[in-house]
Amino acid sequence: MKTVESARIGIVGLVAVVISLCVPPSAQAQTSGTVAISGTVTAAVKVTSGGAASLSGNSGGGVTTPSAADAALATVVDFGDVGPGNTNSFVCFTQPLFLRANAPSTVSAAVTAESFGGGAGDLAKSDIGIGFQNLSTGGVLSSILNTTVTAAYNSDVCTAPVDADGVPTFSATLNDLATAAPGTAVIGSTAAISLGGSFTSPNNEADIDLLLAIVPQAFTAGSFSATITFTMTTP
Repeated sequence: MKTVESARIGIVGLVAVVISLCVPPSAQAQTSGTVAISGTVTAAVKVTSGGAASLSGNSGGGVTTPSAADAALATVVDFGDVGPGNTNSFVCFTQPLFLRANAPSTVSAAVTAESFGGGAGDLAKSDIGIGFQNLSTGGVLSSILNTTVTAAYNSDVCTAPVDADGVPTFSATLNDLATAAPGTAVIGSTAAISLGGSFTSPNNEADIDLLLAIVPQAFTAGSFSATITFTMTTP
């Protein structure tokens, strides 16, 4: 009897194996799954040249090193003769700028290098007006609804009022800028400027013109130089 029972147990085991092998594979396959992802979008800003700079009302001089559109801003300009030998009303320099930001931002300016005479009659930083004009969107992926120029710098310094002595009144001059970067805030945005595209897109920048102006006068004979550094930051 024991032998028979053992035989039956063996048969039952064999049958179980056969049934298992006959189950369709799809009944045991995993048919779904998940992948969890995460990441961040960091705040980013970019200030570049907006194209060729120009100089008007000059006697000699000129833009000696231009900065191409959307290239690093590294323009060099020689104002030429700004003494009484220049009979033009203003010597006016215009440099277009491109601004990009996917978050609130600030553009600041500083006079980071300078060489001016210290005498009472020497041309000084206070004789060079600075302003920003013509703020506009550069394409369908940009917005300037929340971008403003700081009040004192929102001026066309190339048409500033001039008194009977030929002395201008500028709302802001290089003398109003800090002497170390990042400098003095001149343009602020409380929201993103660039609303899509990469930072090389031709359609997501804000366009604005930097203006620098000098009224030719009887300054003490000599020379001057300065470097204006622009820094764009996020909070």
